[in-house]
Amino acid sequence: MEVPPAPPAPPAAPSGNDRNSPADLRAAEGSPSQDRSPQQPGSQRAFPDRRRERLQFSCNNCRRRKVRCDRQHPCYTCLSRGLGLTCTYTPEPPNTAAPRGITVHDRIQLLEGLVVSLMQQHAPQQAASAAPTVQNPASKSPVGSAEGETSPVRQIEAAPTVATSSPEGVDESFPPGDRQCPPSREDDLDLAPSEHGSMRMHPHGANYVDSAHWTAVLDSISQLKDHWEKEEEEKMAEPDEYELRDSPGPRLLYEPVQATKTEILASIPARPVVDRLVSRYFDAVGITPAVLHSGQFLREYERFWEDPRATPILWVALLFSIMCLATHIGQLSLTSTPDQDIGNRVYILRERTVQCLVLGHYTRGGAHVMEALINYCATELLLCKDADIGLWILSGTVVRLSLSMGYHRDPRNFSAISPFDGEMRRRVWTTVVQLDLRISGQMGLPRIIKPEHCDVAEPRNLLDSDFDENTAELPPSRPETEATPLLYGLAKNRIDAISGLIIDTISDTRPCSYSKIMELDKKLREAQTSLPPILQWEPLGRSIAVPPRIVMHRVWLQLGVQRLTVCLHRKYLALSLAQERYKYSRDCCLEASMKILEYQQLIDEETQPDGQLYFVRWMMSSVVQNNFLLAMSVLCYYIQLVSVRPQALLDPETLAKIRRLLRSSYEIWLRASPTSQEARKAVDYLSIILGQQGTERSLDRQDTVDYPSQDVNPVDQPPWDAYQDFSVPYGMDLMAIDLPATTSYGASTEHDRPSASTGTLDPFNTRDFLVWGP
Repeated sequence: MEVPPAPPAPPAAPSGNDRNSPADLRAAEGSPSQDRSPQQPGSQRAFPDRRRERLQFSCNNCRRRKVRCDRQHPCYTCLSRGLGLTCTYTPEPPNTAAPRGITVHDRIQLLEGLVVSLMQQHAPQQAASAAPTVQNPASKSPVGSAEGETSPVRQIEAAPTVATSSPEGVDESFPPGDRQCPPSREDDLDLAPSEHGSMRMHPHGANYVDSAHWTAVLDSISQLKDHWEKEEEEKMAEPDEYELRDSPGPRLLYEPVQATKTEILASIPARPVVDRLVSRYFDAVGITPAVLHSGQFLREYERFWEDPRATPILWVALLFSIMCLATHIGQLSLTSTPDQDIGNRVYILRERTVQCLVLGHYTRGGAHVMEALINYCATELLLCKDADIGLWILSGTVVRLSLSMGYHRDPRNFSAISPFDGEMRRRVWTTVVQLDLRISGQMGLPRIIKPEHCDVAEPRNLLDSDFDENTAELPPSRPETEATPLLYGLAKNRIDAISGLIIDTISDTRPCSYSKIMELDKKLREAQTSLPPILQWEPLGRSIAVPPRIVMHRVWLQLGVQRLTVCLHRKYLALSLAQERYKYSRDCCLEASMKILEYQQLIDEETQPDGQLYFVRWMMSSVVQNNFLLAMSVLCYYIQLVSVRPQALLDPETLAKIRRLLRSSYEIWLRASPTSQEARKAVDYLSIILGQQGTERSLDRQDTVDYPSQDVNPVDQPPWDAYQDFSVPYGMDLMAIDLPATTSYGASTEHDRPSASTGTLDPFNTRDFLVWGP
């Protein structure tokens, strides 16, 4: 005897303030009420049948006989058997399913609406008990609409706020260093849910980025919540689901192939090949760090060829790092198609560099360690197309090793350090500081170096020919009108000085007053105006005679300034819609974001084969790419912000410009997506924001520029994960691949080779200070 199912529980009468009751949630999900009702005692719980019913296309006769049916009326099989009158088909069952299935995103919206409305119900009582004299009319009105379909961001942004007596939001009666920081009143007004950063939980742990990172900005966009979750589920697979790879990150962090010093020395190419690579390193346009003195290195280079076995293994590591960088630069700048042979050489030279560092116990310090490590970091940074946590860990190793060797203290305090060594130590330390800032900013994590722990003066604007090991007193700096190899680095230091303060401020968990934000903004403008005249931004129409590397350095500096502007004022982007006092921050943030995307479009156009920056197109790195991602995220967030805030009045021309820039950015990311995971993310998110999802990633081109098809990076590589490198099959004997005695870089001439007779290279070489970019 069957037990009849329990009758559904009668729906409870909703209260006057309960807009999103559990009954509403059940109704929105389209499931019958009896499925969600409590089970009666003793009743058997019925589980829904999850089996998917298959549609029947064959006629009943063919289905019973399990023969092919042509689905005619009658079918050919039944006609041939004389069964045409009995050829019948099973009618399709009526479609009783819900017209639309509920999605995870819809459930998140409904649950958020329920939480917000519950918070608002209790807010008036809490405000009355805590401050009876403060009235907040906004708390009396519901946030969501009657249908419960209000955007989660709009619900959060409409949360009640409490008026404050302090316009700056911080109790200034406490000393800055000793006060127990109270909760910031301005933080209570902050409408961006990602202001505290972004913490993403997954089965294997958690990932965190600060509020200035582009992914944290995207977390403020409710449309992308379920997209993030789906992406993380696909990406975070178990380790045993992956194939074994040669290099999941920087090779120094993973066990390299062991080799002896004899094997390493035997793998060095013939001297003519090494000569050309060393020459290319010192003449590289804006890619090699200026941590080596060309004259000193060439003298050591000559001694090496006289007796290689007597050379310290760490100096050999430095030589391999130079050859590795030069080989990679040669492929990036001289070829437009991938060359697997050159890729294998880069891999071998990088592996030899790591082997030498390990064999020389690099963690103990010593001569040439910092220079070799910095060159090695530059190589890994060029090979990595996206942000990778391994680079941040590697840079942390370099920073801590430099601290242990005392590079953070100025050499003038120690008489045992000669003027020459002291100046070179300043160059190394400046490079380490910039490496720490670049990688930490790219990863959205705090920097390691604190300015209060350092007293190193900036290096002087000198050529290598101005001083050597025998110099008793350093000459004064050259004027900033001379484009020396260190000029860009010195200019970048001025931006980095304020950059460190801004990053520390936005990463600080303590509250910050708006007056301090405005003070930092003023210092940033002053740093921008203090740049050397040759590095001040000029339109390309007035920069025809300027070397391309100088133009690229100008772009880098401008990107750095605009990125810091966005980071400094992004917190007040939503607040400006409610309070007029933050209008300046909103305008600065939007203008800087649009300028960054304009620079992205400019770089994309000018790195075409007929563009002004074509021959320096390889100077772009994943660090520069991070600026474009940040600007894209901010503009996407603002578009959604104004769409759910009726009081947000935006100039239609400005809004059209933002959409046009985002469409142009979409086209650029689309071309970069085969070799960059971050580019693929940008394409997916822009498809959602611009309403282009499901159209095979094809935009309406009426507002976009038609770009010629090209490779964003001249080195096309398979669509690997975030970290991409040149690799040979795992376990291959490195000695099995020899570097040829001649290369494809061109004929060897005396002009191409470095010369030790003069003690230095061309004093007006175009070698620049850093590889890391803005």
